[in-house]
Amino acid sequence: MKPKRSVKRMSLARDLDKPRWRVFIIAALIIALFAMVSVKALELQVLDRERAFKIARKQHHGTSTLLPRRGTIYDRNGRELAINVDVKSIYANPKKVKDPNQTAKLLSEKLSLPEKKIQKRVASNKSFVWIKRLADSKAAEELQSSDIEGLGFIPEPKRVYPNGSLMGQVIGFTDVDSIGIEGIEYHYDGLLIGKTRKLTLKRDARGHKILSDLSEIHDIDKDKTSGQDIVLTIDSQIQHIVERQLKEGIEEMGGEKGMAIVMKPETGEILAMASYPFVDPNDFSKFPQQNRRNLPIWYAHEPGSTMKVFLAASAIEDKKVNPNSKFNCENGRRKIGSAVIKDIKPRGTLTVTEIVQYSSNIGASKIGELMGRDKYYTYLKKFGFGEKTGIGLPGESRGQLAGPRKWGAIELATISFGQGVSVTSLQLVTALSAIANGGYLMKPYVIEKIVDPEGNIVEENKPEVITRVISYDTSHQMKQIMQNVVENGTGKKAQIPGFSVAGKTGTAQIPDPKSGGYHPDRYIASFIGFTPVEDPEIVMAVVVEAPRKKTHGGSVAGPIFKQIAEKVLFHMGASPNKELVGMKVMPDLSGMSVRDILIWSETEGVKVEVKGSGYVANQKPEPGDLIKEGMVCSIELKQKYDL
Repeated sequence: MKPKRSVKRMSLARDLDKPRWRVFIIAALIIALFAMVSVKALELQVLDRERAFKIARKQHHGTSTLLPRRGTIYDRNGRELAINVDVKSIYANPKKVKDPNQTAKLLSEKLSLPEKKIQKRVASNKSFVWIKRLADSKAAEELQSSDIEGLGFIPEPKRVYPNGSLMGQVIGFTDVDSIGIEGIEYHYDGLLIGKTRKLTLKRDARGHKILSDLSEIHDIDKDKTSGQDIVLTIDSQIQHIVERQLKEGIEEMGGEKGMAIVMKPETGEILAMASYPFVDPNDFSKFPQQNRRNLPIWYAHEPGSTMKVFLAASAIEDKKVNPNSKFNCENGRRKIGSAVIKDIKPRGTLTVTEIVQYSSNIGASKIGELMGRDKYYTYLKKFGFGEKTGIGLPGESRGQLAGPRKWGAIELATISFGQGVSVTSLQLVTALSAIANGGYLMKPYVIEKIVDPEGNIVEENKPEVITRVISYDTSHQMKQIMQNVVENGTGKKAQIPGFSVAGKTGTAQIPDPKSGGYHPDRYIASFIGFTPVEDPEIVMAVVVEAPRKKTHGGSVAGPIFKQIAEKVLFHMGASPNKELVGMKVMPDLSGMSVRDILIWSETEGVKVEVKGSGYVANQKPEPGDLIKEGMVCSIELKQKYDL
């Protein structure tokens, strides 16, 4: 009898006979996962180590933003107008501050900050807090020498304008975060500001920033953070002359404000652009908002009789008149509809030359009628009125020039002598350049070039002709007419010994918004002109608002034009008549060292008396004064950038 099989043994045999595919799948999965981990390890450790380090840095380091290092702004001769000066910013590691109350009290006294605010910061549980960005240099030095535990100092760039208020409204300024908020600083902020600078700080396991000493701070973008530099067409020496003479002239006449702009007529380059009262961008918060405006491009005003120049040029170009064409000026009174036009002095028959020379409103109104509203409007547009020039500065006004369909007989008459239309000084000087240079309207520009930190030119502006407005013959005739204004007419006070001058005066009432008419005792006094007439070096517009001592453009703005133009011509090396040969213009020496002064003194043949040490702070004669060989100049030196 066969022994009986065990049921348990039979079950085990069946289990051993089952397929092994499940084991194989599990093994394969384990091998695949191992391979993936190996590949990733290879990628991180060998193929992409930098990325792995960045991930690690993010986990173990934090960042704090530093103030950006802005590009430098220069004048056309390479003189610094806006720079960066390293100033200490103060931080604290609260965990290392032994006595928060006493530390807060000391910091409050030295930095003029609220004690409670500082106390809250130095008593926090953080390892890094800012106390004061761009602290006063003297206070920072005193605190650093006190060696207060837990307190640290980091150099950051502060925006500084070494020439003070010189062209303050043109350059503009930055806020506490070094962001441009006015002028060129604002308009070109994206180019000037450069890349954001970072501080790298360690983190603890909880993610808090840890800072034990300055060696743990790394400026990771140190060589790549500077913004682009901007070079202007403005000559700071000419700008200094313009600002000085503009200020003196306005204050002498009791004016409220004023402006002046100087242009090279052949190219459209702006050599100077001034607005008075001035603004010091180093301390702009002390100046009212209205003083911050760049008046030559923003302030639109009625041009008054300066518009007669462009009326005459248009009529001569359109062959409606010639310089000798005659008009009856009706003894100083002319009625058009219900309005009466008057001249200052009653006159009879005048030629076109005499109408401009004596500034006859009645004569201008009759030339305007001869032109017709459509044709006259077309020429005014060609001269650039009623449109922005595209100079590339913020706040430019287009002025006001209504379409010809809105002109009735009286509007045509008043626009002919500069009422019922508004213009900017920039528009005036640009339009006048077309007369001075032979008939070409040039695009004005104030940015010569933009340069990157490596010295490569990113952008460069060149002279650009917008259109031809008048012919060379018309230009020549207008030069003679305008020269006659200065020699025999209303512009005599703009005469410059040794040089020929062409110009036109303007006097316009200031509109009264409340009454809808004009103020009876408030005027805009202006003068536009160029010199020398034969080959103009400069074109200029001078405008003074609400002078009290005198009101006519020839008496108020004409002398300012003369004082500016005379000194600028000498600075530019223009050749005068024999009696002025050997005279020179005293340059602006501010910021120069003793060595620079001695080199200048030897080159120019003048003697100097030097007081103090450091860099030039004051000088006599002042910049723009005429000097000659053998004169003695007094120079006062002080330490540079007392921040």
